Amino acid sequence: MTLCFYALAVTLFIVQRGASQVTQSPAENQLLKGIQLLRAGQLPESVKAFNNVKQASPLDPRPYFYCGMALAQAGRMQDAAGELAEAVHLAPDQLQYRIFLAHVFEQLKQTHAAVKTLAVFQDEQTLRQLTAAWLRLLADDYYRLGMAEEALRVLNRWTELDPKDSRIALYRGQAYELEGRQDEALKFFEMSVSESDLNPLAFFEMGKILYARNQLPAAKQALLKAVSEDKDNPDYLSQLALIDLAMNDPDAAIECLRSVESEGDRFPTLYYVLATAYRKKGDRARKAEYMTKFQQAAAADQYRKAQTLAAERPIAQAERELDQGQTAEALALFEKAARLNPNRWEPHAFLAEMFLNAGKLDLAYPHLLKMEQIDSYSAVGNFLLARYWFKRGDYERAMVYAEKVRAIRPDNSELHAFLGDVYMRLGDRQQALQEYKAVSEFAPNRAGLKVLIEKGELSEHK
Repeated sequence: MTLCFYALAVTLFIVQRGASQVTQSPAENQLLKGIQLLRAGQLPESVKAFNNVKQASPLDPRPYFYCGMALAQAGRMQDAAGELAEAVHLAPDQLQYRIFLAHVFEQLKQTHAAVKTLAVFQDEQTLRQLTAAWLRLLADDYYRLGMAEEALRVLNRWTELDPKDSRIALYRGQAYELEGRQDEALKFFEMSVSESDLNPLAFFEMGKILYARNQLPAAKQALLKAVSEDKDNPDYLSQLALIDLAMNDPDAAIECLRSVESEGDRFPTLYYVLATAYRKKGDRARKAEYMTKFQQAAAADQYRKAQTLAAERPIAQAERELDQGQTAEALALFEKAARLNPNRWEPHAFLAEMFLNAGKLDLAYPHLLKMEQIDSYSAVGNFLLARYWFKRGDYERAMVYAEKVRAIRPDNSELHAFLGDVYMRLGDRQQALQEYKAVSEFAPNRAGLKVLIEKGELSEHK
């Protein structure tokens, strides 16, 4: 299921909110400006606008949501996850936020976190709160996570709301294909293209099944239709070239891939098809050239996937151990994940926080440096670095990192309490009191709040 998550969500939220709200306040106007920038693809500018809204309305979940969308569209998935998680925290009943957060977790290959985020939709009544458009996105989340049964359950509800939507048949076909039920899948793909012939993905899926059944003329017809509607799609073109090879037409296969050959490092199958085509033509030199490229690209791709999978398992297990209070076991599993995939941000984040909490600053520091190297914009990473330098007694440097967090997390009560402590150490008691009092605005029920304020007030009068 291929969706433009970002554009669709922006459209949905604009429709839901209505244009009349945007003239109510400067913050609303700034929010609309950010949305317009997002829709125009001006991503850094939109993030800046949403951060301005956060400063003016720090408890409004919408700028966090939209900021998460902009960051995801810019490829900054880890930062996007943080923004969307904050939106979910501020508005736990906004089910749409969860759907997008799960999408980002899936893109980060954090399967356990994605499934956990979607757990609320196991309840049928919760599912019934969603409109057809959001059901569509939820079905896509489940499909991407390989949860065919859950995807079909969502599609059943979508059918109840909008039985004439031609995309439902396409999604059903993909879910059945995921389950290995090829006959049912083909039936629904055929149904989908009969309802809407502007349907390249359905034609592509049909072509794959027909090719596997050696129904080559029918498979080629389906792929030609897919390519005519999405002419630069490497997946579609490589599948069409495979069919050309099966029909003993290597020249057609080579010509088919000419426009996307540069994508071979991301789609190693392209190189394999070209190597096979040149072998069929008797061109041994070109065959060897492309086979070498294929082997190198495939090995690199396999290595990346193996690293991701190897780290995902101990991370998921470690999170379960943490949920059960098994800190030592979780620590060992996070360390294993960090060894298996040193460039995976999450295990370093968990380890840094656990070592900081235990006062083991020397052990925390390498993980903090790695986190900053991987993602220097992360609010979580910067806050952990602020805490580290505070514990080291370098309050100026702690302030630098804390202010980075404030720019994107102005509502965080823990940050304000931390800033109060930093200002106290720096001798700015008046600013410390303001930070402590800000805690009461964002977390009025916070334990120890009265003590914080009294600490600031007493210090101010010393």
